Amino acid sequence: MELNNEFVTNFGDSLLNIWTNSLDEVTDSQKEIENLLLQAFTTQKESLEKIAVGMDFIQEQQKKLIEDVRDYVKQNVDTVYGEQASQTFEKWYAQLDEINNRVQQLTSTPYKESLNLLNQSQEQFQQSIKNSIEQQRKIREEAVNQFKTAQKGFMDLFESNTKMAFNLFK
Repeated sequence: MELNNEFVTNFGDSLLNIWTNSLDEVTDSQKEIENLLLQAFTTQKESLEKIAVGMDFIQEQQKKLIEDVRDYVKQNVDTVYGEQASQTFEKWYAQLDEINNRVQQLTSTPYKESLNLLNQSQEQFQQSIKNSIEQQRKIREEAVNQFKTAQKGFMDLFESNTKMAFNLFK
């Protein structure tokens, strides 16, 4: 009789282990996919930050180049044509600087705003995904707990039915 109870216990444990291992494998696969998705978001965010830094660097380099050219031309005009021509050049160049600043603003502002919007939407999407992942984790945990409860109920029922059947044949 003890052998039969051992059989029932082993059968129940085996069935529970098979189901639990299957659920663990599915859960592990889902966790891996979630981690890869979150890594992709991190990489995308880093790329957007690098683009923004690169755009700022390019703007600074353009400004520096324009200042260097202006200083060089001013020195040459001052040397060749004198102080009065140099003052006229400064007035002309001030107007040119204003035009250049407006052109830079017109060209860089849409890119910066686009990057900003892209970054914000990416952060919102990432937060939505994180919330979804958390909900899926809770659902998985609830499903595993429900399964274990149902499995225990099944095993208790199986064990009691098996004992009753063995008692009938005593």
